[in-house]
Amino acid sequence: MGSVMNMDKKKGIDLPQRRFGFIAIEKGFIKADQLYDAILRQRAQETEGADRRPLGMILKDLGYLSVSQIDEVLQTLEEEAKSTRNTPRSPRSCRSPDR
Repeated sequence: MGSVMNMDKKKGIDLPQRRFGFIAIEKGFIKADQLYDAILRQRAQETEGADRRPLGMILKDLGYLSVSQIDEVLQTLEEEAKSTRNTPRSPRSCRSPDR
């Protein structure tokens, strides 16, 4: 996952700390094999030239998630993004490294 995040950072996309599928698993909405199935379908669609569909919509189409569960996961992502933005960052040191 780290390499994907780094790749997306290079494209100028600011990704959340945690991803949609992992939160859905953590909340008990889906199992890991269901997430894997949805990711495979998402990649297959992209390979066929289709635009990337949101993972939540693929999970819904497969019958793994309801709309209210998608909303709950998205709300969690939004709340985490807000708390991350409001967390003060420690100042960077202006000193030169020891020689």
